[in-house]
Amino acid sequence: MKDRLFVWTILFLLFWHEGFSIRWLSLQHSTLHWNLSSVSNNPGRGIRSGARSPCGVARRRYGLAKLQAKLCRSTMEAMPHVQKAAVLAADTCQTVFKDRRWNCSSITTAPYLTPDLTRATREQAYVYAISSAALTYTMARACASGTLYHCTCAGKPDEPPNSNFQWGGCGDNIHWGVYFAKRFIDNVEKNNVDKSRKRRKGYEYDEDRKSKLVREEIAAVNLHNNRVGRRIIRESIQTQCKCHGVSGSCNVKTCWKGLPPMFEIGRKLMKQYTNAKEVSRYYVEGNLGKTRISDHLLYLSKSPDYCTKDVKLGSFGTVGRKCNVTTNETNSCRQLCCGRGYRTLVEEKLERCHCKYYNCCYVKCKICRTKTQIYECG
Repeated sequence: MKDRLFVWTILFLLFWHEGFSIRWLSLQHSTLHWNLSSVSNNPGRGIRSGARSPCGVARRRYGLAKLQAKLCRSTMEAMPHVQKAAVLAADTCQTVFKDRRWNCSSITTAPYLTPDLTRATREQAYVYAISSAALTYTMARACASGTLYHCTCAGKPDEPPNSNFQWGGCGDNIHWGVYFAKRFIDNVEKNNVDKSRKRRKGYEYDEDRKSKLVREEIAAVNLHNNRVGRRIIRESIQTQCKCHGVSGSCNVKTCWKGLPPMFEIGRKLMKQYTNAKEVSRYYVEGNLGKTRISDHLLYLSKSPDYCTKDVKLGSFGTVGRKCNVTTNETNSCRQLCCGRGYRTLVEEKLERCHCKYYNCCYVKCKICRTKTQIYECG
C-alpha cells in the first residue's frame, strides 16, 4: 500500500502542474456545496473568492486549472451542472466500455491522472471527447430547463415545419453549451500551447525544446478531440415532439430540437475510438493551430494492452474481472482474460419465490436458494 501511495505521489507531482483540462472530472467525487444564496454581487469578494470558497477548494482538491477556477468564480451558478457533467462523463464512459479490457477505470482516478490519460493515447482521446460532449450536453439541457439565468431555450429551427407539426417547446441550447465548454475546457489547452511555445524559445538544449514541443503536440491533439466530442453532440440533435388533442389524438404536434440520451452519444464516440487515427508528432506540429486536421479522434502514443497491472503505463489489468464463456465478443473469457484462463465460482442467492395472495390483505412467499456459475479472469 505504501509503495502504491508513493507511486501515485510521484505521478501527481509530475502531472499536476501540466494543466490537463480533464482533471475537473474529479468533481464526480465532489461533496462541495455551491452555496449560491451567500454569493456576493461582487465576483471578486465573498464566497466566490478566497481559499475557502468552493472554487478555491475545487482548484486545490479537485484539480481545476487556474482558468477553470477563474470561470468558476465568475459563473458559479453553472458549477452544479459542471459537477453533473463530470458524473455523466464518467458513468457514460464506464457503461460503454464495461465489457472491454480498458473499462474506463482510469477516469475514476482524477485528478491524479494515470499515464494512459497523459500521453495522448487512444483512451485519452476518448476521455477528452466524452468530457467535452458531456459538458456541452449538460449545459444545453440546463439552459432548456431554466436553471441557468445565463441562457434560455434554443431558438426555433430555421427549417419550416410541415402540416403535421409546429415548432414550439423548449429546445436544448447547444450553442450556449458549446460556448461554455470551449471556455471551460479548450482555453486550458490553448493556454498550455501558448505557454509551451514561449518557454521553448528560451531553452538552449535540444532535450528541453523537445519536451516543450511534445507538450504542445499533446495539447493540440486534446483540443482536436474536444472538438470531435462537440461535433458528435451537434450531429445528434433530433426533432422531439409532444402531441396535443382530445384523448391523445395527436391532431397537433409541437416539436423542438433536443438531444438523445447521453449513452447514445457515448456509443457514437466509441465508434470514433475504434476508428481513431494514430498521427506522428511531425504531422501534429505541422498542423498546430489549424481548425480541423481530421474528422477522427487522434492519438500519438500506443496504448497498453490492459491485460496485466502496470502502474507505469496506467493499466489496472483484468485479473478478477467477470467474463462470459458463451460468447466471442469483447467480454468473452478468451479476450478479456488475455489467454491466462479463468476460474469458475458458484454464487448462491436467497430470494423470495412462489408468492401467493391470501384473502385480501397479505402475501406469503417461500424462500428459494439459487446457484449460478460466474467466471473470473485468472
